[in-house]
Amino acid sequence: MSSIRHVEAGVIPADKQSKIDALEQKFDDANAELIRHAAKIHEPLFQERADVTKSIPGFWHQALVNCLGTSIYIDDDDHALLSHITDIQVSRNSSDPRAATIEFFFSPNDFINDASLKKEFTLAKDASPLGDKFVFHEDTVPGPTAISWKSDEKNLCKLKPTKGPEVGANGAGANGAAGDELEDEDDFEPGSFFSSLFDNTSKAIAGVLGENIVDELYQNAIGFYLNTAPEAFFPDE
Repeated sequence: MSSIRHVEAGVIPADKQSKIDALEQKFDDANAELIRHAAKIHEPLFQERADVTKSIPGFWHQALVNCLGTSIYIDDDDHALLSHITDIQVSRNSSDPRAATIEFFFSPNDFINDASLKKEFTLAKDASPLGDKFVFHEDTVPGPTAISWKSDEKNLCKLKPTKGPEVGANGAGANGAAGDELEDEDDFEPGSFFSSLFDNTSKAIAGVLGENIVDELYQNAIGFYLNTAPEAFFPDE
């Protein structure tokens, strides 16, 4: 009869450690190559999807509403401008696809002069090497995006600003620094979607919203539009 073992940390023999370290590095290198390859083969598929969805009125507006990770940031006053979104694209660097640029494209509207708005998430200086564990909102830094509003009466960022600790909006707060977290979620008010994503530079707000767009919405946009996409699990509070 075999003896019972309890959970405890194993010990690698000293003469095997160098081989284990080398093998772990090979796994990391393989994971990095898989990430690059996945980004490369997905890119033309996303473009093919865009060619179709551009002709579906309100496609991205509905997908944003149906995706829990983005809908919680949408204010009632955002819908008039969100309805003018014709396409959303996520572009990645071919050498390190973890960082991303999100671009929203708009039809002519009464709110903004911009035909598109870009939100850049650069890789943090202290991010782990490609292939290691990576958390988008922790390991990227959100940059601010200037929006050319047609008037103050249409400026959703001013009318419905993001409120709460460490909002990091256009230079205020932590600006994506390490340890940027919402200290009291009860004080957090997302305000306008455009304030939370484009005007904001906090990892805890713009970073999380960007992560939800990159990793959830963009990956399964058709599923969210049809309301058939599985939602991420949110534990009861």
